[in-house]
Amino acid sequence: MEQEFEESKSTDDKDSQSFSDIFLLKEPNIHAAISRDPETKGNKYVLIEPTLLEEEKEALKRIREILYEVLDVNVNELKSRDEASEYLKNAIKRIVAAYKIKLGSEVIDKIQYYLTRDLIFFGKIDALMYDHMTEDISCDGPDIPLYIWHRKYESMPTNIIFKEDELDAFVVRLAYLAGKHISIASPMLDASLPDGSRIQLTYGREVTRKGSTFTIRRFRSDPLTVSDLIDFNTLDPHIAAYFWLAIERKANIIIGGGTASGKTTTLNSLSAFIPPDNKIITIEDTAELNLPHENWISSVARIGFGSVGGAAEINLFDLLKAAMRQRPDYVIVGEVRGGEAYTLFQAMATGHGGLSSIHADSPTAALNRLESEPMNIPRTLLPTLNVVAMTRKVNIKDLLVRKVSHIVEIVGIDPVSKEVLTNEVFKWNPYDDSFEYSGKSIVLEQIMEINGIDKKHFDDEVENRKLILNWMEKSKIRRYNEVGAVIREYYTDPERLVNKAKLGLSS
Repeated sequence: MEQEFEESKSTDDKDSQSFSDIFLLKEPNIHAAISRDPETKGNKYVLIEPTLLEEEKEALKRIREILYEVLDVNVNELKSRDEASEYLKNAIKRIVAAYKIKLGSEVIDKIQYYLTRDLIFFGKIDALMYDHMTEDISCDGPDIPLYIWHRKYESMPTNIIFKEDELDAFVVRLAYLAGKHISIASPMLDASLPDGSRIQLTYGREVTRKGSTFTIRRFRSDPLTVSDLIDFNTLDPHIAAYFWLAIERKANIIIGGGTASGKTTTLNSLSAFIPPDNKIITIEDTAELNLPHENWISSVARIGFGSVGGAAEINLFDLLKAAMRQRPDYVIVGEVRGGEAYTLFQAMATGHGGLSSIHADSPTAALNRLESEPMNIPRTLLPTLNVVAMTRKVNIKDLLVRKVSHIVEIVGIDPVSKEVLTNEVFKWNPYDDSFEYSGKSIVLEQIMEINGIDKKHFDDEVENRKLILNWMEKSKIRRYNEVGAVIREYYTDPERLVNKAKLGLSS
């Protein structure tokens, strides 16, 4: 079904409206801005695209109709999106010349943008897919503003609205891009887009009364790193150095927290501390983890063919069993919720490093969840887990921020009371927004003892890593591949890197 052309706010509005924030999404002139909604007093995400005058809209409509008649290639079946985009641009230029359509080069560029956007890419939401700060994109039905989840501003409406026929067509297109099919007969679909983003679709009014819906869980090609977390004061260099040493020696760590508390972001950023040549297997429901390592297998669960609950389902438990046959050094499970937790603990007990996250509000709640249905971890296995770190979303000076609020080590089981023994290493102080170190880490003491490292040498290691992490944050070394390169350099020539960091901090 052909979608009716519609532009978002014009580039002229960029100057005529008062925005609290504005940023470039795509060269040369696709922007997004944050405005304050006068009715709700909340934030609104405003997409700003090139302006088309009425005669330019007519020209676009005419060129679109000619394209449908003369194109002898399905642009969606070309080898790549870039190739399809180039093919379409050349076809538009040929049509303008052959049909003697009088348009300036600037107008042709705008028409090419809209036709490429709608015919090859993601239509109205295409620009949102370029915003690395956007995590989720969701449409609750026709004639309702599209909502996004933004890393900085969280949930907010946009100025993008689909009409009913347009939304139905777009949902079918998303299914097509994922290599799937959706229809009235099979109106629900869970699938993945080529870039790794996860989509959940419903079609028509069979299961969602307002009409078709879609949710896109974005795959982060530019994930937040430990440098970002230090910059945001989510944690400090001392905490990061602690995790670096613990993870290097295969400590088993679970990150706990509530919804949108930063569990996955923290998990992903800490994964960069796994030694560069270790074999890593990640196991997730939705592809979110993005590591700088080469020796990394990314596994994603599959719902099944056709629809939710379809045939040939592959769940986290299946993936984890398969991972154990591949001799990984580290297994990372995006979030433990069910039977896969027991298999993960067995893997950790046999020498594999394990990282994961869990939905819980405190270290005690995390341990209780692990022991309860449906995970059922025996208490005797709990000391296999070395560290539970908690993340929280808190409000500081009217700004929502994330904090690593507690870091607790699992020491053992009391032989008399059978209670789990713990040691709190770090905690966040909300009164002055600082992180407090207890002065004692059982995990690091065990690492020193097992590896025969004297305390002075170990303390020097901690200080050197704090120095490097502080330098990375101050030098804006924040992209995940850049952070990975620094960590790799540390293992090849630590003295040189420490000197580079000292020089960088002193200049």
